[in-house]
This record gives sequence, C-alpha cells and structure tokens, in this order.
Amino acid sequence: MTILYRLPLIALLLTSSVIARSFVVPDGLSGIAHKRFERFESFQIKGVCGDSDMDRLARLGVNTVRGYILGEPEIMRKKLDDAHRLGMKMIMSEWMPHHGKNKGKEGGFWDFDYNAKGDKMVESFIRKVEAIGDHPAILMWGLGNEVHLDEPHLRVVNRMSQEIHKRFPHHITSLTMVNAKPDAIAAVKKFAPDLDVLGIQSYSRGAVRGAIKKTEELWGKPFYMSEFNTNGPWNFQKTEWEVPLDEPVINKVKDLKDCYTAIDASSLCLGSTIFLWGHYAVDDRPTYFSLLLNPDPEGKKGPPSFDHKLMTPQADAMVEHFTGKRIKGNRAPVLSKLEFEGGARSRQARPGEAMALNLAAEDSNGDKVGFVTWILKSKVRKTTAVSGPVTQATGRKSVVKAPETPGDYLVMVYAIDHKGGGSASVLPFQVTPPAPEP
Repeated sequence: MTILYRLPLIALLLTSSVIARSFVVPDGLSGIAHKRFERFESFQIKGVCGDSDMDRLARLGVNTVRGYILGEPEIMRKKLDDAHRLGMKMIMSEWMPHHGKNKGKEGGFWDFDYNAKGDKMVESFIRKVEAIGDHPAILMWGLGNEVHLDEPHLRVVNRMSQEIHKRFPHHITSLTMVNAKPDAIAAVKKFAPDLDVLGIQSYSRGAVRGAIKKTEELWGKPFYMSEFNTNGPWNFQKTEWEVPLDEPVINKVKDLKDCYTAIDASSLCLGSTIFLWGHYAVDDRPTYFSLLLNPDPEGKKGPPSFDHKLMTPQADAMVEHFTGKRIKGNRAPVLSKLEFEGGARSRQARPGEAMALNLAAEDSNGDKVGFVTWILKSKVRKTTAVSGPVTQATGRKSVVKAPETPGDYLVMVYAIDHKGGGSASVLPFQVTPPAPEP
C-alpha cells in the first residue's frame, strides 16, 4: 500500500566558523533529476547520525537525522510523523551486508551472495518502501552503510534506486563510502548510475577536506558528509604497548569547527550528519565521537545530579554552527588538563600503586566544575569499570589506585558542571607484574 503524504581556550571556543553556503544545482542535472535537488538551494542538511530524542535535537537547531536500519513500517512512519511535527527530515537507511565472506563481530564467518539473493533483497526492500510511503519528512533513502563496493552489491543498489524512482520520482537515493577513493567512486558511476547522491564518511579536518576535494572532482554531483567527526583513534599517537592516546578536548572542538567550515565551502555538498548523537564507546571509552556523555559509562543509574546525558563542548560547537548564534544558556565545561603527575600522558604502574593526576577545567559560564573518575579495562567490547566512580567537587589534584591484576587500563575523567554539561578524556596505563624476588 502506498501512503501519500593557538588562541586562548575561551577565545577559541567563542570563535564562530560559520561562512556563507554556496550550493547550487549542477548544470549537468536536468528534468526530474534537477527538481530533486532544488530544495537544497534553500535547505542545508544540519544533521546528526542517530534519531533519539528528536524534540531535543529540534531545539538545538538540527534539521535532519540519519538512521542505519529500516525498522517495521509502522515504527518508521511514527518516527517520520514525529520528525515532520518538529519540522525535521529523515534519511531512511536500509542495512546491507558485504558481498562474499564476512567476519562476524563475535567471531566466525558468514557468506552473502548478491548474485543469488539480490532479487529477494530488492523485493523485500521495495515492500518496506511502499509500506512507508511518500512521507513529507523523507529527505533521502540510504542504501547500505560503508558496504564494500563490489559489482554484485552495486548492481542491486542500482535496482533499488530505480524502483524507488519509479514509485517516487522526486525521492533521492544514496549510499555511503569511506573517504572518497577514486576506484570506489568509479565503481559507483559504472555499476549504480541511477544513484543521486554519495554519502562520504571521513574523520578529521584533513580527511574531510581531502574527501570533499576528491568527491567534487570525481563525482561532480551532489553529495553530503554522511559521517564525520574529529580525528579517530586509528590516527592517534600510541603508548609503547600500542594503546591510543586521547586527543585533548580543545583540539577536538577546533577540529570539528574546521570540518564544518570545509563542508559549508563546497558548492556541491548538501550538508552533513555528524557521528554520533548519543553515547558510543570505542575501545572502551566514550570520549572519541559521542556528542553526549552518559553520566555512568556502564549504563547504570548515576548519582542523582548526573541522571541525564550530558552535552559536550563538541555538541555545543555543533549547535552554535547550526544556529549561527552563541548559546545563551549553559555551555559544557572543557576538561583542559588531564595528565599523570609530571605531565605524562601514559605510564606503567605496579599492582596497587597510587598514581597522582593533574586536573583542570574551564567553564565559560563561570560555573564550578567537579570531576568524576573511573578506572576502566582497556580494549573490551562493553565498558567495564574496575573501580569508581570517585567524585570530587573541585580541585586540581587527584589520586587513583592501580588495580592489583596486571594488564592494560584507562583512567577516565569527566569534568561536569552539574547543569547538564560535561567533557571527558582518558589516560592509558599498564599494570606490570611485580619483579621476581632474587
């Protein structure tokens, strides 16, 4: 059924990166393809990856949310209705597997053959599309997320795009890829020519700028940054035992602003959906990409004053960029210093050893900032606190005790203003076995 329808810290944080946007529909598009993009001459994607708490997102200046999986049609229609009520759009995304042999997250392997299963996949997808219908909150359809761009997969994607366009000629179709590799773009142009938009996923201002330049040159049609954020852990400096060091919070804020500047400067870029609106742990730490912090990284109920997710300085930077205005209310504090005594960013410790920390935070509202500290295991799938939380109202010194069991660990510290804002960082350390007695 078809349903119709290097400045000082505070000075740097106050600096706006908003510039004039310059998108125009490319001359090479005509007819119905041209009409699909006319809306973007007055609409820029100011979006996030994740669709939770859309009421809050709308208040923050977000106009688009990107999902990853199509749920049951009635659930998706409810989300679309909510988005439409708030004046927001949604990027509706179908999850698609890699072609060939795949390694499972929990171990083992499984196979998927688009040549053999493509017909059923297209039929299933179109049933969902028809059940969801021509909803006014649909901005575009996303066909897979970072799927390996093999020919069999792309041919199925092209058929999906064609079927959408047959039913809803004004709907936009897209897929996402990591960065903007020339061979990947060439494969899409050759095997999925019906697609309208590329979604590019890059992390750090250098990667974002480079991906934009290549996409403009090699794709030559509209695209958007379907995932981006600051530098990822794969590029971080590492300890001697190969654990990534965290970037300072202020570096992340500056990096994020530079990404937005590059996105706005492109005449072919439709906007962006930043990764991630929510609380996301990578290598057991929620400090890489999350715009929100869970007051308790283990997901348990935290102290009464911390029983809500905290806005970060990165979230504040996003809001101020989208609105073009400085936030009038509370702004998140910035954890400006986290180091072991003596300035070290990592260290080794004996079992049970007391380790001194130097802490500092800045708050542009002038609020008092407290600190919450945990000891976490390093490189495990589920955030596991070995000890903590330990709270202290103020202060620039703290002491934590190394676990008794040898292994790799993290000291994680939140700086919290008790008004809904927080920032976080980690220090890796390694507990080494005691030396054998002579």
